[in-house]
Amino acid sequence: MFFRQRSLRARIALAVSALSLLPALMLTIGILVCVKQPDPAQRALIMLVMALTGVASATAAAWILLRLLIRPVRLLTHHIEHLTDKQGADRLVASEANGEIGRLVAAINTMLTGLDQRSEAIRKQEQRYRIVSEFSNDFSYWRRPDNSFEFVSPACIEITGYSVDAFYEHADLMEEMVHPADRHLLEAMESQPRNGVCQGGEVEYRIVTKDGAIRWIRRNCRPILDEQDVYLGLRGSLSDITDKKMLADQVSHLVLHDLLTGLPNRSLFTDRLAVTTTHTVREQQLMAVLFFGLDRFKMINDTMGHETGDQLLVMTAERLRKLMHSEDTLCRFGGDVFACILPGRESKHEAVTMAYRVLASLSDPFQLAGGQQTLLTGSIGIALCPNDGKDPETLLKNAETAMYEAKRGGKNTFRFYAREMNAQAAEILAMDNSMPSGLVNGDFYLHYQPQLNLKNDCIIGMEALLRWRHPELGLISPDRFIPLAEESGFIIKLGEWVLRTACHQNAAWIKGGMPALRIAVNISGRQFIEPDFVDQVAAALADSGLPPELLELELTESMLVSDEQQSLQRLRILKKMGIQLAIDDFGTGYSSLSYLKHFPLDRLKIDKSFINDILSDPDDAAITEAIIAMGHSLKLQVIAEGVETQEQLAFLQDRGCDDIQGYHLSKPLSEHDLASFIAARPSTSQ
Repeated sequence: MFFRQRSLRARIALAVSALSLLPALMLTIGILVCVKQPDPAQRALIMLVMALTGVASATAAAWILLRLLIRPVRLLTHHIEHLTDKQGADRLVASEANGEIGRLVAAINTMLTGLDQRSEAIRKQEQRYRIVSEFSNDFSYWRRPDNSFEFVSPACIEITGYSVDAFYEHADLMEEMVHPADRHLLEAMESQPRNGVCQGGEVEYRIVTKDGAIRWIRRNCRPILDEQDVYLGLRGSLSDITDKKMLADQVSHLVLHDLLTGLPNRSLFTDRLAVTTTHTVREQQLMAVLFFGLDRFKMINDTMGHETGDQLLVMTAERLRKLMHSEDTLCRFGGDVFACILPGRESKHEAVTMAYRVLASLSDPFQLAGGQQTLLTGSIGIALCPNDGKDPETLLKNAETAMYEAKRGGKNTFRFYAREMNAQAAEILAMDNSMPSGLVNGDFYLHYQPQLNLKNDCIIGMEALLRWRHPELGLISPDRFIPLAEESGFIIKLGEWVLRTACHQNAAWIKGGMPALRIAVNISGRQFIEPDFVDQVAAALADSGLPPELLELELTESMLVSDEQQSLQRLRILKKMGIQLAIDDFGTGYSSLSYLKHFPLDRLKIDKSFINDILSDPDDAAITEAIIAMGHSLKLQVIAEGVETQEQLAFLQDRGCDDIQGYHLSKPLSEHDLASFIAARPSTSQ
């Protein structure tokens, strides 16, 4: 215990002292023994034996002392050799030694404690990193300076389809799976402007996965540098952004495309027109802009419902899309208006050809849900660049102006823009804006055209015809302002005013002593579908005191067949009230016997377009005869409008037409002039 508690230096000193005393002690004993021995040989032998014994004892003692000296070191070595097999506190060296050995043991224990703590910290850090890398959706990696992989996270298989081992074995795999069209993006990011070291950054591109799928990824990379700025490799990550890209594309598509038809919307159309216009002017080429509007679509939409209207717009868009070339642009500009950009045309004749193709595409009936069919027509306005404008705004305005000119020209046709159209457009705008004030200020008034019964040669009624004397534009033809009122919806208020005014005027005539005659009032499609239309008619009769049988409502074929059930229901109510019902402009629309048999009608009115050429056109003559015969077979009265000559009158009288109306009898008259006209002729009330 005493020896083990000494320091290593003290142990060595004690051992040297002890070893040096043993030979001396043995020699001393030998001398004492030799003194008593008289024989010299015997003395020499004794001295030799004692010397050898001393040396052997010293050697043995040295060996024992050496073992004692190195025992702590040997134990320490054994402990360290088996350190990897130990855990926790067993890794520390257990020793009671002092001095240098004790300090060495303490230092080793301190070192082991520090290593264990650092190892535990590293283990926890690795565990956290492993958890992050295993559960992260990002494909993380670390590449050495030679581009081989030091680390690849498990997410690589989810993003690329390739395993971790595939990247370890094939260092170029990450570059090879980049989509060929996007490789220039990666090359730009991995340019080497700084001593051959990648500067890092972020880039988005497509990859081709192991199974051949295309995915969008966002790649980040950063160089790894030590304290001396030496390049150690590259760290980075790949994130799958395919869903985000698809969502962004969908949002972008929704922003720039019409939700109903999927066509480019006005915003995208305007952008493309700006680019195309600039190119056309610079390259001195020819471009056509077409504005295409469906005719009477508002009436179709209102009578057949918005769902049916949307269905027609979608089907129209499909037909138009098939006509476009790859470089053309077709858009839904808004409502029932479509627009086209036709770049790189050789002449305006190509625009004419496209216009005819567009109109022809609507010639086939549209098959609606439930087996119903409907026909559509359209009006097209064409503006040419650079002839009609060198900027998008001018071209759009002029093409739209030309489209409205086509509508005023009879619809189902096209018009090229002409400079005088701007003045016409300004006039139309002035009319549109001044109609409400004109109604308030009394600028609208009625004229009345008498109707003659051919059998009795008596006046049996008159038609109320709307007129407008504009304070600035003068007398405006109904052909100009009626379609405009229908498009704007003002026809509803205007029609109600006509109905009330006609009823009051006829009642006033009767009270003034004029014979009780039937007065006919035209009803627009927009007015007829109003929910309170029947109430409007009842109120007009009640307020004026006019008997219901002296009011005739003239309806068009199109408004009746658009919604047969609703039309039939309203007609029955009106007929039950005692009101007369007539089909106006018969022969220009459906001319179907099916609805004539079901609707409670009283009269057919032959359109004046047939009467105009009744003597020169065999077709018009045959149609007129057929209408008269068909009307009589259904027990309906037949009246022809637009009769202007004695020859036309004789033709109609010979074919059995019941009544006529037209300039041959009288032009439309004011209320005073009509009273005078009636007073001068025989009449009968019907």
